[in-house]
Amino acid sequence: MNNRFSVATKLMLAGCLILSSMQTAIADTDIFGYFENRFFLVQPLTQQTPREDTKLGDYNRLRLKLKASPSEKVVVNVALDFYSFHGIMTSPLGTYDSSGDTSTGPVEINLDRAYIDLYFKHFDLSIGKQRIALGVSYVWAPLDIFNRVNILEPKEEKPGANALKLYVPLGVSSALTVIFSPEEDFGSSRSGVRGQTQFLGIDLGLTYIRWGERDLSVYGIDLRGENLIGWWVEGGYFVYPWKKDKKIVFGFDYTFPVGNGLYWLNEYFYDSSGEKDPARYDYNLLLKGDRFTLGQQYFFSTLSYGFSDFLSASFSYIANWGDGSYYVSPSVKYDITQNIGLTSGVYVPLGKDTGEFNSNKSNVFFIWIKVNF
Repeated sequence: MNNRFSVATKLMLAGCLILSSMQTAIADTDIFGYFENRFFLVQPLTQQTPREDTKLGDYNRLRLKLKASPSEKVVVNVALDFYSFHGIMTSPLGTYDSSGDTSTGPVEINLDRAYIDLYFKHFDLSIGKQRIALGVSYVWAPLDIFNRVNILEPKEEKPGANALKLYVPLGVSSALTVIFSPEEDFGSSRSGVRGQTQFLGIDLGLTYIRWGERDLSVYGIDLRGENLIGWWVEGGYFVYPWKKDKKIVFGFDYTFPVGNGLYWLNEYFYDSSGEKDPARYDYNLLLKGDRFTLGQQYFFSTLSYGFSDFLSASFSYIANWGDGSYYVSPSVKYDITQNIGLTSGVYVPLGKDTGEFNSNKSNVFFIWIKVNF
């Protein structure tokens, strides 16, 4: 074992000891988390020498979570991640930047959550590095300026953001949420306010967001209801000094009464800021995180069915309707035990070669295992 790995291992053990000591110091404390390994095989469709062109990627992740309640009105939340990356993988599906100061060589350590929840009589306050999410959509999240859109795994755990969040309940079904996330100076910080209520059985939210670094103001609305099917709408009007854009999502889901239940979810996304002509796509914007899509019209659909308590399958379709490219992704999940799950599947790019989702012409096979504790 080399010295760099020894240092990382020592830091990992130190993190575990810190969490354990905190648990001992505070009686009402829970420590939990998970370990996961994700293996990818990228198979080019146009290759001539399969063994040489096939690329492998793999990463391990240990996530330790601590939740402590020194009093009824105070809750301390901490989440510590330990990563190791191999092959073509440099971060978990591109959601985290692996080039930060926490890098220790073969193992990366990331303090992903560190915040305090304070509960008062008329409001709640959360201070520190926490999960911030705005809007109600499943995949495209036009109002969420704090997180990357990950179309390959929409429900992947998002990284924390340093922020102050104030939640004020206003009656039984209404509330006001205020968020402030500081940057290097006040003028470049991110902030937002969201009012939510319920009207005729429909959940309604109105949002205003200000992102100083990009000189951006966002005026948003979201609605969610249940009328035979579940449905939601989320839209935003994005105002820069030099342009104005519109982004909107329409979604619905339904569970068919077939066997154990066949679940179907769909979302359509329109983004006026995207390019109509695929020849004008700038893929560097995706790599830098400045954009998460390049076109204007997208559609996501997924079907999932549970054959038993331990075996389920799903089939997803992710498309850029503007350029005619799309992914299909069948997958199977097998729960070895209640806390151990194994998932395997493939992402297959199809459609026009000039399209966003078929430009690299590679199948991506994956096998993931996750152990909760």
